[in-house]
Amino acid sequence: MLYIVAQIFKVLGFVLHSIPMGIWFAGLPLAILCLLLNGKNSNRFARRIFAQLPIMLAIGINFGIVPLLFTQTLFYKPFYTATILMAWHWFAVIPILIIGYYSVYLAAFSISASKPQLPNTTQNNNENKRNENSAPQNCRTIIFGIIASLCLIAIGTMIVNGQTLMVRGELWLPIMERTGIYGATTGLANNMNDPSVWIRLATVFAISLVTTAVWSLIDSCFLLQKRVGGDVNTNDDVEYRNWVISFAFIVTIIASVMLAVIGCVTAGCKITGFVSAGILELSTTEMVFFVISAIALVIIGALIGTMKLSIGCRGKIFVVLVALAQVVMLASFGIIRQLGQNARLSQYVDSAKSLPIAWEAFIPFLIIFVIGAIVVGWMLRQLIVSRNIEPA
Repeated sequence: MLYIVAQIFKVLGFVLHSIPMGIWFAGLPLAILCLLLNGKNSNRFARRIFAQLPIMLAIGINFGIVPLLFTQTLFYKPFYTATILMAWHWFAVIPILIIGYYSVYLAAFSISASKPQLPNTTQNNNENKRNENSAPQNCRTIIFGIIASLCLIAIGTMIVNGQTLMVRGELWLPIMERTGIYGATTGLANNMNDPSVWIRLATVFAISLVTTAVWSLIDSCFLLQKRVGGDVNTNDDVEYRNWVISFAFIVTIIASVMLAVIGCVTAGCKITGFVSAGILELSTTEMVFFVISAIALVIIGALIGTMKLSIGCRGKIFVVLVALAQVVMLASFGIIRQLGQNARLSQYVDSAKSLPIAWEAFIPFLIIFVIGAIVVGWMLRQLIVSRNIEPA
């Protein structure tokens, strides 16, 4: 019973965590790049992403606890062995996260001080001159954004490092002998020389690119409403929505190419520790979800391409379909990831199957999980309510 429940919550937590995580993991670097490009629509995209990042970061961190908790439940022996061997790297996540968290807030507060360039009319000339002062704010935003992005990438690297070391049981004793002192572990080990670390990290980044592309469509379609003192559908809004469709299409194509290259590398090189040592060695069940994930990615690209080529197809229903396809892709990837871990750690999964549910701990978890979901819903509502922060 515990085994089934843990598997379900682990995949569910992974999906819930991956959505906001993708927006900060790939969306933050894209927002920085858009600020550097300094175009009207790219700047607007960057402002909206930076304004949303504090809430997205809080949601992602809280939902990230769920898959981590059930990883400890299912694979307690390999998980604690791996994290003890790399203890100082694991503990470093906390101070790095604090730095990254406050850097996101500082970047968001800096970007909120800048305003979009207004048309060159007589009445707006003075306002445009004042807007020239937004350059220092944008510079501060870029600096704090880079700091935050580096911190979040470092955290992702450490977590992936621990996840890959967890499934490489044959390395534990050699690492212990190499890094230990008189039989005591120093906690300074790592698995960075394992190519599966970088393969997994690149895979997460590629999927995060698609998540960011889908979110940009949702944001422009559902959250971009009447601005203060403006009309519901101004020419700038229409132009921005068109730009977002092109942007999302390009980002999705780039992510698809990245995933295709990663698939070829893992299939050709048979990277040990990555899923089941390569796509060609996936089990039948894993292959089914891999195909579903690939089809979902193709559907996402096709729908966005249709929206770009046909003005009449830019309705909200297409955005909803794109969002559903992305959720299916994330869920399929999460299931593949779970099945791969089960295969690599079958001896520990078998031992976990015999464990009963500790209801005295599980019931409080469910209560807190429901309360947390309500809080997250409130946070998302604040994000929707604050969508009119753009000046006219």
